[in-house]
Amino acid sequence: MTKRNAFTLAEVLITLGIIGIVAAMTLPTLVQKHQEKVTVAKVKKIYTIASQAFMLAVEDKGTPDLWNLVANGNSVGAENLAKVFAKYMKVIKFCGAKAGCLKSDMYKNLNGQSNNTDFNNNQAYSKMILSDGAVIVFVVRSPDCSSNIGETPQLKNVCGRLYIDINGGKSPNQYGHDFFAFHVTKKGIIPAGTKADNDILSFSSCNINSTGYGCAAWVIFNENMDYLHCNDLSWDGKHTCK
Repeated sequence: MTKRNAFTLAEVLITLGIIGIVAAMTLPTLVQKHQEKVTVAKVKKIYTIASQAFMLAVEDKGTPDLWNLVANGNSVGAENLAKVFAKYMKVIKFCGAKAGCLKSDMYKNLNGQSNNTDFNNNQAYSKMILSDGAVIVFVVRSPDCSSNIGETPQLKNVCGRLYIDINGGKSPNQYGHDFFAFHVTKKGIIPAGTKADNDILSFSSCNINSTGYGCAAWVIFNENMDYLHCNDLSWDGKHTCK
């Protein structure tokens, strides 16, 4: 008779157990990394769409200081700003200053604390839903685009802000996770949180202990969300946790 080598049942079960433990330890990390890549892609996509809409609007109507934005905090100004962009975007629902486009009234900061801004019900904010389900929120900061918040020509001519909720109000509704801020300037759309952005750096940055208000720039230019995993990143230093 020929003798054949084989694993015993106990050895097979032990091996499967080890594989299961390793999978349980690594799978959540792999899923999270994949989700972060998806988020980065969505943020960059909507940034591109908004930037293209801005350029088309400037060709048709001139720079934003000519768009009849009205005063900061005024619903008419915010709706005028949103309507200009909506003309060049695939919008499936325009809520304007009314509630209905967002599923949550309040958003959280990156550090988990509650953000006190009610984007859904505050009439200073104008909302619309894009064809991919993302929500864009608009607010006027300076109707004549004279707000100076930074060290570049763009940030010396800020008109307002836009916020994007990449998943249409689904959880976690949190800065730096699915909610990102951008400046609408006289010269283009600028992600919040660049190195030259004094308005952001004066009270927050983009790390797990901050508001996360300035994470849009980090996501777009560094193409990662490593600020969720280490707190020693900076524009002048490390751009990744590796």
